[in-house]
Amino acid sequence: MAKHFSEGKGIPYFFYGQSYGFSLIEVLVIRIFYSILGVSDIAIKISMLLLWTLGIIFFYKTLKQLGPINNEWASFLVTVLFIFAPAWAIWSMKARGGYITSFTLTSLITYLLFNKKLNKSMSVLFLIGFLMVVIYQSQPLWLAGLIPIVIYHLYQLKQFRSILFLCAGMAISILLFNFLKADLSSFWSPKIPSLSNLSFESLTTIPNQIYQNLSGSYNYKKFIQPNFITNVLALITILFIFIALALTIFYFIKGRKVSSLFYVFSISVICTISYPSLINDRSPRYLLPLYGYVSLVFFALIMNSKHKKLIKTIFFVTILLGVISMYTFKDHKYEQANKHELLTLIDELESRNIHHVYSKDGLLQWQIIFYSNEQIIARYFSNTDRYPKYIELVDNALNSNETKVAMVGFINPKDTSISMIPIDDRYFIYENPDETVLLDHGFKFK
Repeated sequence: MAKHFSEGKGIPYFFYGQSYGFSLIEVLVIRIFYSILGVSDIAIKISMLLLWTLGIIFFYKTLKQLGPINNEWASFLVTVLFIFAPAWAIWSMKARGGYITSFTLTSLITYLLFNKKLNKSMSVLFLIGFLMVVIYQSQPLWLAGLIPIVIYHLYQLKQFRSILFLCAGMAISILLFNFLKADLSSFWSPKIPSLSNLSFESLTTIPNQIYQNLSGSYNYKKFIQPNFITNVLALITILFIFIALALTIFYFIKGRKVSSLFYVFSISVICTISYPSLINDRSPRYLLPLYGYVSLVFFALIMNSKHKKLIKTIFFVTILLGVISMYTFKDHKYEQANKHELLTLIDELESRNIHHVYSKDGLLQWQIIFYSNEQIIARYFSNTDRYPKYIELVDNALNSNETKVAMVGFINPKDTSISMIPIDDRYFIYENPDETVLLDHGFKFK
């Protein structure tokens, strides 16, 4: 998307093939790093890490607005704890249709809400309303926890015009996005959260979903058993959440005087862990907003606690464990990908003058396109996809007598139906398949 944007092939406002997942901000940042480092995976990772770091800075500035002037240590410790949390070990560098955009904008909004010099300004409230719609269009998951904080701020202002300005910002943003989405096709649409999905089973799966998310060790829905340290950290965080929510109920029943923000942030956590029960998909990534709101609860607890030394000790130990855990993620693998073997496959295809391939693996399709810098175009089984032009190009090559094509995929020892060229005992190349062979292997044509 960023490459196409830099080449003047259109402005990719949304993740290809979707009418949600606003990605323009991420595309712009990647485009900048492409101009410096070239089209590469490291350029994407650095650009996303920069955008995520910007969100962390606003998160830290938010905490500084909440705490007393002489309590900057708490803001710093909670922020460092966030940085080394396994939940974000992988996702802090992943360009994935608006997740980091939503995180960063949520941190910006909370900073604006608690900045005493800015939060009464009608123009700032207008901006907050505008950005909330941008979050909704990027990844609305963050709104479940953000809305209680916004409502609390509006209640504190007790001004009807503040609601009007916030709604005006939302209305302008909605109109703008309706214009941008007017001509978008949607290859993939998310399942809408619904009360019909609520069941005893959906509720019982939430604790495991929280655990998997806090471990950060998963690909899509596939959980990867984490190492001992990461596992301990995830369990410690779950224990903290349980204690914090239990204290919320206890304080409320007893009428104990604590900061009202402690209750507000606890509601944000409850709202965030509740919405997965309304979604059929149990992917751990849908709980990515959780750690941010949990961190706000941690901070509010620290501000209301008299045991500062004990809390500091717990934080230092937890941060140390986080540093160790973060280091272990250097060996994390996504799917079956091995970059060295993948580049060998691409080199072999180019040496055989093959620039159009039918891929038997969905992710491999995009990896070949990316790592060959679009010198090799690939398509998957379906005759529709996120970027339909790729299907058209590969199919046109198949129908041309002057262009070589190939079928590629992971080697399956049980498949003896074709004569394969093995690549590093991982991939295979089958040169110049005809349409009958491709149909037999599951490829569909228009």
